[in-house]
Amino acid sequence: MPDNAMPTPPPPAKPPAKAAAPAPEINAGHPSITEEFDSAKWTLPPIVPLLVATAIVAVLVSVIVLSNRTKPSAGMEVTKVVTADQQGNTMVAIQVKIENKIEKPLWIKSISAEVEAPDGKKYNDNAAPSMDAPRYMQAFPDLEAARADWLKEDLKIPTKTSFTGTAIFAYPIGRSAFEGRKALTVRIQLYDQPTLVVTNTPAPKS
Repeated sequence: MPDNAMPTPPPPAKPPAKAAAPAPEINAGHPSITEEFDSAKWTLPPIVPLLVATAIVAVLVSVIVLSNRTKPSAGMEVTKVVTADQQGNTMVAIQVKIENKIEKPLWIKSISAEVEAPDGKKYNDNAAPSMDAPRYMQAFPDLEAARADWLKEDLKIPTKTSFTGTAIFAYPIGRSAFEGRKALTVRIQLYDQPTLVVTNTPAPKS
């Protein structure tokens, strides 16, 4: 080889091969956005089952509310109101019918009646003691039209039965004023049960 000969350069090195991109991981618990919006199985739940479930819940709530509602223990109505004049005052015999609607006896604690006069004034009175009632009935024969068993304190009304009784009251107004009353309200307080209240309004004069 001649002394002035140039050495042959080495061939250029080949660039390293690029590594293959890793395959995308699939998360089974979270679908891809494309799958989430394209697949029918990822849509909102059907509306009909939701409406049915809501209706069932509403019915159950209504049943519970109705079953827990307090039922009336008794019913009461005024059947007769009879008056008698007492020198400017008025004696009144009130006959009522009480119906026991529960599975145990009712016991009467107290009896009162309030009259609202034509001028709007109200007068309240407690029923005369049952031992005095016959004497009042005898002294004022007009009251005989409302005669019945005496309505009195501590009276027992057996379960699922009705009782018709009369109580006598006195008011410091004239008979004509009582007859023209706006209202007559009878209250019977019971032991361990709600108070019975009924309002009697006179029929309008023809």
